[in-house]
Amino acid sequence: MPADRSPNRWLRRSAQALAALALSATGAHAHTSAKGVGDFYAGFLHPLTALEHVLPFLALGVLAGQQGQRSQAGLPVFWVALMLGATAALWLPAVPAVDLVNILSALILGALIAAAFPLPASVSIVLALLFGLSHGYANGTAITSLIKPYLFIPGVGLAGLVVTGYGVIVTDYVLRRKVGWMSIAVRVAGSWIAAIGMLVLATSWKRLVG
Repeated sequence: MPADRSPNRWLRRSAQALAALALSATGAHAHTSAKGVGDFYAGFLHPLTALEHVLPFLALGVLAGQQGQRSQAGLPVFWVALMLGATAALWLPAVPAVDLVNILSALILGALIAAAFPLPASVSIVLALLFGLSHGYANGTAITSLIKPYLFIPGVGLAGLVVTGYGVIVTDYVLRRKVGWMSIAVRVAGSWIAAIGMLVLATSWKRLVG
């Protein structure tokens, strides 16, 4: 049979890879601070080694690129909230529901991408603030007495900037080409993100509510 050269080929393979990662990342606490690197780079790498952080970061960027400038105002809020949440983890007691919120963030953001409904700027900002604080807090819990928070926390913020920025740039570029199937492909990618979030939620449910 001839090779599959359809426009969705790359997207389909990406979804398969993400699904495989989801199945291997059901323990949301499995990642730890990177060893052998500076505290800033450890902070940068920490969210990048966990699907429950990378996927929502990317989804937020894709959503902002899809929604346009009215939604992109929420991205700086997200970056700042990431660092505020990580800082709060130094002082606040454990928040049991934070992992559940972080996994739900992928599901919610993916569903919004798939629906492609225009969102008010206020909704985008609220989502960016909520998920920035929750993901920042989860990453901040990795800070130990051996880690310098003033280096680790900006690293976490930079990771959010890079991943969401990548999502915005790629999505904006794809949609600006004004090829009909591309806007559909972005929505399909959103549905896959939501499906992966649901898969991670299902496989982690007992731990999250236990």
